[in-house]
Amino acid sequence: MPGSISADPLIGRRVSSYTVEQLLGVGGMGSVYLGVQPDIGKKVAIKFLADHLNAVPDVVARFFHEAKAVNVIGHENIVDIFDFGRTPEGRNYFVMELLDGPSLEKMLVSQGAFSPARIVEIARQVASALAAAHARGIIHRDIKPENVFLLKRAGREDFVKILDFGIAKILAPDELGTDTLQGAVFGTPEYMSPEAARGDDVDLRTDVYSLGVILFDMVCGRPPYEAEAGSEVLHKHINSPVPSPREFAPHREITEGAERVIMRAMSKDPAKRYQTMGEFRGDLPNAYGTVSYRRHKPVDGEPKGPDARKKRLTEEIDDWLASDQSSMSVEEARMMALVDQADQQFGTNKMTPQDAERLAKALDDALDDD
Repeated sequence: MPGSISADPLIGRRVSSYTVEQLLGVGGMGSVYLGVQPDIGKKVAIKFLADHLNAVPDVVARFFHEAKAVNVIGHENIVDIFDFGRTPEGRNYFVMELLDGPSLEKMLVSQGAFSPARIVEIARQVASALAAAHARGIIHRDIKPENVFLLKRAGREDFVKILDFGIAKILAPDELGTDTLQGAVFGTPEYMSPEAARGDDVDLRTDVYSLGVILFDMVCGRPPYEAEAGSEVLHKHINSPVPSPREFAPHREITEGAERVIMRAMSKDPAKRYQTMGEFRGDLPNAYGTVSYRRHKPVDGEPKGPDARKKRLTEEIDDWLASDQSSMSVEEARMMALVDQADQQFGTNKMTPQDAERLAKALDDALDDD
C-alpha cells in the first residue's frame, strides 16, 4: 500500500530455535522481541543489537560480554541467557528468559514508597545476586530500578531478576576475554557512586552504593538526588551530603535502623561503606528490627506517579505554614499536620484547637517514649 510503514523484517524470522513474533521494546543499544519455540511453545525474549552498532567491534564485544558474564555468574536472581549468535545478514542477538513482571522503576512510579517487608525482601535478593557476581569478579555498575524486575514466582510476590550486565566491569578479563574501558563514566546518574561519577576506576563497592540509593528510593519514594541535567545529579553524588531519609521523607515509616543502613551504604568514602554485599545483606533484616508498622491510607492530594518522584519534602507542613496566621513553628506545624491527618483518617467531627494541641502532645510524648 502506498505510504504504509514497512513491515518489521524480523517478525516471522527463525532465530536460533525460536520464531520472532512481536516487538517488545526499543532501547539505545537495540530492540527486544518476543520469541516462541514452535515445537513446545516456550516463550523467550530475543535482544538484537541496533543495526548501526553491528559494525562497531567494541560495542559488539560489550553486547556478547553481557551474555557471557550472566552465564559465568549463574544465580537465580539474575536473568538467564540461553543462546547468542549472529544472523546471516550480520544482526547480533542473544536469547534470554522472558520476564513476566514489572520493573522496580515502574512499581515505584505507580505506587511510591514500599512497605518495610517488601523493601527488605527486594534488597536482600538484589544483594544476594550481586554478591554472587562479585564472587566471580564481576561488578554490575548500572544497578538501578529499571534493571530490577519483580516477578510472581516460586510462591513469592517479589521474585527479583536483575538484568543488563552490558557495562559490567570484569576483574578477571582473561576468563571472559574482554574488559570495559577505564576512566569512562558508565551508569545511570541517579544511582551512580561518586567514584563512578568522577570516571575513576571502581570496585565492588560501587554496586554497594547503587543498592544503597535504591534502598533510599524504596524507603522514601524518590532517589536522593534529582535534577534536570544528568551532570547536576553527578555533581550532587560527588559533592552533596547524603540527605537523612527520615528528614527527606518524614511522612514515611523509616526507622533509625533503616536510616543507618542506607547512610552507611551511601557513604561518599568507599572505605566507610559495607565492604561486601554479604555484609550489606546481613544488615538488612536489622533495618526494621521487630518494630511493627501500620500502613496508612494515602493522604488526599498526595502526589502520585512521575511527579511524586520529583517533588521535595513535606507538602503537609508547607500547607500548614502557608495557611497559618500565628507564626507557627516547623515543629508545631509537623504535629498539627500529624493530628490533622489522624483526624481526617479516623475522626468524624473536627477537633477543637485545644483538643488538637492535647492530642499532638500525647502523640509526641508517645513517640518519644517509643
